[in-house]
Amino acid sequence: MMTWGILLVLALFMRFGPDIPFRRMLNQHVVERPIVFLMAYERHYLIFLVIAPVMLLMGGEIVLLLGPELMLAYAADVALYIDVVVIGAASASWTRTQTSLSRLRLRFLRARTGRRKSDGGSPRARRSQHRPSKPSGANDDDGGRPDAAFALAA
Repeated sequence: MMTWGILLVLALFMRFGPDIPFRRMLNQHVVERPIVFLMAYERHYLIFLVIAPVMLLMGGEIVLLLGPELMLAYAADVALYIDVVVIGAASASWTRTQTSLSRLRLRFLRARTGRRKSDGGSPRARRSQHRPSKPSGANDDDGGRPDAAFALAA
């Protein structure tokens, strides 16, 4: 419990404390160096570091049959697959979120300005009146075509 309190105090000091050399040293060693270390690796390497020990510990018989090299190769394939699936799902959800946010933004902007999407009037007035169109001569066989005389003769 005391450890969590000390960590909380250090985090608050790093965030809100005065700009002194101790704070800069804490920020460099606790924040900047681990971020530089993690950014040197690609995502699927980090996923591999999680999957490989689990596969080696859980698949005892498969390790004996295939050997640790093939198990690690399989873990690398699984890490790449998970990376692709997670990125695909994240990009799809981000696209859907952006679409939803843009629709909500348009709705709130319309509500704020007091304008409706249509030009105005009642819903009945906006309907177009259906008038029967003039029949076209699309299915008339006589006239205009070179084979019209043959069609009439038969």
